[in-house]
Amino acid sequence: MVVFLSGCIVNLLKEHFIYQLAGIAFFFTYSIIRLTGVLHDSSPDMTYKDIYFLILPAFAGISACLISMVAGFWLFPPIRRRFRG
Repeated sequence: MVVFLSGCIVNLLKEHFIYQLAGIAFFFTYSIIRLTGVLHDSSPDMTYKDIYFLILPAFAGISACLISMVAGFWLFPPIRRRFRG
């Protein structure tokens, strides 16, 4: 929810998509690094369910960035025009 709200605030900027793409790249890289570290140190009885719940917060952040990006392209242009005058 925090990522989505901050993404909506970033939508007020003209080039909002750059920051949102950086957020998506951050969450993707974070999930890969975390997954690699856990799989390297994990026991052999780790299930796919454990892996799913491990990277679920990062995937939620990616989806929040994508949803706020879509809102920035479709909903926020009239709002940005109002703030510019």
